[in-house]
Amino acid sequence: FPEPSPVLNLKAEYVGVTSVNLTWAVNDTASDSYTYRIEVVNGTSVSNETSNIAKAEMTGLIPGKGEMDPTQDASSSFFSHKPIDGKASGASAAVAGVLLPVLNLKAEYVDVTSVNLTWTVNDTASTSYAYRIEVINATSISNMTSNVTECEITGLIPGTSYTFKVFAIPISNTSEEEGLSLSLYTEPSPVLNLKAEYVDVTSVNLTWAVNDTASDSYTYRIEVVNGTSVSYETSNIAKAEMTGLIPGTLYNFTVFAVAADGQTEGEGASISLYT
Repeated sequence: FPEPSPVLNLKAEYVGVTSVNLTWAVNDTASDSYTYRIEVVNGTSVSNETSNIAKAEMTGLIPGKGEMDPTQDASSSFFSHKPIDGKASGASAAVAGVLLPVLNLKAEYVDVTSVNLTWTVNDTASTSYAYRIEVINATSISNMTSNVTECEITGLIPGTSYTFKVFAIPISNTSEEEGLSLSLYTEPSPVLNLKAEYVDVTSVNLTWAVNDTASDSYTYRIEVVNGTSVSYETSNIAKAEMTGLIPGTLYNFTVFAVAADGQTEGEGASISLYT
């Protein structure tokens, strides 16, 4: 038999986490009689599949494996395609596998200006990934990278809402899977200069300050302790009148700034006094 014409236009029409759909063409009059051998190479592993038509679905692949061929616009493991009838040259596409999404994104630690993030990637190729961390607040977007499944994000604004989105990227190329997001507030700055501006028989007027740019959005939680009795008051401004107190009694007041989510608190300040 004469050699078949070369395989042309090899493409990955679809790429999933563990599968790839390939298509190709052979431009000669005998192509209807051809079968095709598909060589699948991943590192040192080589296997072969066959197809009677100019397309094939390759399944059972390992997520995130392979190398990116810059001429290709898809992802999968290595493939070489050759017609069985003859010795014509095959076409090759070397592309990288679609990644499993980032999982279990958590903030292990949050303080006034930093957040420690951790996450996982559940597949056997996860050690070959790098990660891009997108940091978003109301006025800016920035990016960081990490080669491990954790990252400390620093230089954040106190008491501010941030969204962190983590993308997994194969070390060998720049394609990336849809990222996983986590939104949270940084802690407000500590309460400062807590004072009792006025004290009488049954009431106390407290004032304080918080020196950061988000302080206009804060509310304040005031913890009132008298012996074993604990109660709480709130204020939308940096002062509060505490009433209904017991004459001649020792009280401890602690004031915490609370971010706009109503949950994230900064470091409190305390003052003790007698009515």
